[in-house]
Amino acid sequence: MSRFEIVKETSFTGTTLYYIEKDGSYIMNSASTDLTKVEDYLHNIIKNKEQEKFKETIKTIEIENETD
Repeated sequence: MSRFEIVKETSFTGTTLYYIEKDGSYIMNSASTDLTKVEDYLHNIIKNKEQEKFKETIKTIEIENETD
């Protein structure tokens, strides 16, 4: 089981930032000053079975290395 938390961080200047942590670790690119965006991002993570990123190889090119 994983634990997700939306964290609110306020700087001494009054700027507020929200972000998501999974089991105490920051999830990359989850930070925003807009709480609604962070909540939507969390819902998408949960909907996608906790997959935070999707990686797909589009094209591969192999080149034979020249030897001296």
